[in-house]
Amino acid sequence: MSEIEINHKLEDDNEQNSVISSKQFSFQKNKWEEIKISISKNIKDIFWKAWIKPLKFEKYENGILYLSTESKIIAHRAETQYYENIFLQASLLFRDLKKIKFFIVNFKKEEKTSLLKDFNNLKDKKHQTYNDLSFIDSVSMKINSKFTFDNFVVGESNRMPYAASKSISEKKSLTYNPLFIHGNVGMGKTHLLNAMVIDLKLNFPDLKIVMMSAERFMYQFIKAIKLKETIKFKDQFRSIDILMIDDIQFIGGKGSTQEEFFYTFNDLISEGKQIIISSNKSPVELLTLDERLKSRLAGGLVVEFFPTNYELRLNILNKKVETLNLNISQNVLEFLAGKITNSIRELEGALNRILANYELTGKKICLEHTIDLLSDLITAREKTISIYEIQKQVSSYYNLLQSDMCSSRRSINVARPRQIAMYLCKNLTSFSYPEIGKAFGGKDHTTVIHAVKKIELLFNIDQRIKKQIKDLKESIIS
Repeated sequence: MSEIEINHKLEDDNEQNSVISSKQFSFQKNKWEEIKISISKNIKDIFWKAWIKPLKFEKYENGILYLSTESKIIAHRAETQYYENIFLQASLLFRDLKKIKFFIVNFKKEEKTSLLKDFNNLKDKKHQTYNDLSFIDSVSMKINSKFTFDNFVVGESNRMPYAASKSISEKKSLTYNPLFIHGNVGMGKTHLLNAMVIDLKLNFPDLKIVMMSAERFMYQFIKAIKLKETIKFKDQFRSIDILMIDDIQFIGGKGSTQEEFFYTFNDLISEGKQIIISSNKSPVELLTLDERLKSRLAGGLVVEFFPTNYELRLNILNKKVETLNLNISQNVLEFLAGKITNSIRELEGALNRILANYELTGKKICLEHTIDLLSDLITAREKTISIYEIQKQVSSYYNLLQSDMCSSRRSINVARPRQIAMYLCKNLTSFSYPEIGKAFGGKDHTTVIHAVKKIELLFNIDQRIKKQIKDLKESIIS
């Protein structure tokens, strides 16, 4: 064969390979269009058009699907919110799919054509940015940078959860393992989890940390079953150093998920990994949890967020006002601290409402306007509870005469229930200290203040008193 014939043969081969490559690209690109249509059936049309439709197929190689967009916002939203949906649908057509990579293109078409010819060697960050979404990034909750230890206000009611969380973050010690934090909604549990992640990453950058909700864990497990990847699921979770689960109560009642969580939990503990759990109830109170799991959860350190007292609520408000550089009079903050007692979240919500009202209407922030603005919150909370009803319930609970509430008897079996009744009056009604004192046989307001502070202290250190108050509150409110 002559040299000319050989050259023609090489040209023909190159042309044929180019045609095959072009056909393969078109075939794979059509697959991506089918995937986009499948995704459109699972999410609202407005979201599909905004975040999925703009994603363009670039390449599928070695189990990696490369998708591009000209918008950094779209790439970020696709990888953080829709990654699992995209992966699930794409794996049905790209059978050996391992991961998806998003990148942003912000260059001219001729530059793009030139760069794609040498796709594997792209390193010029001026032209595009790659985001390899790892397992940890894809399952972890987004960290709120505002939730740090520095802006967590500490008081008697939350001192133990704070101290235990701070200890783990500073020493990475397994002394408290698992750490189980529980308390009512809106008390600051998620704030502490965020603060721990922030400090742990700062102090120990190489740690693999996953913070996720119990619902997210269930979703991941169910997805693994559907994709027949349960072994991969287990390996991924067991490769991490610290596992944080928020709101573990939502895993209750799910048999297979509880079973998998139990085994994952055991493996991580036995391998010297840290487990941190948050819940709205203590392990023993989570009735829908398997007994083995409850026993495991209670086997480490269990710390509780107790109800906040007046001083802590006022400190939280002052901290918030200082952080935001706001000018709000102290009597307004004192009013909020005295009236909004259910949770820190509700307290901050009330403050936000006051600020929004000022910004939108220009009305001065004063006590009179605050009382009017929050009247619905206060009325709904106070309902129709009276001092008389509280005295009646407390007397019945302790087998006393109701007249003992107003007497001057000082024996402990009468004085302590009377103090508890005063404490409940201050927490469950809008009556002032002098008004409460008057209803208790004309006692001075300082007597009521002393009683409230005494019971707040006992509530935090005496489990028997704590249970009695909880029982009484439930009885009175119901």
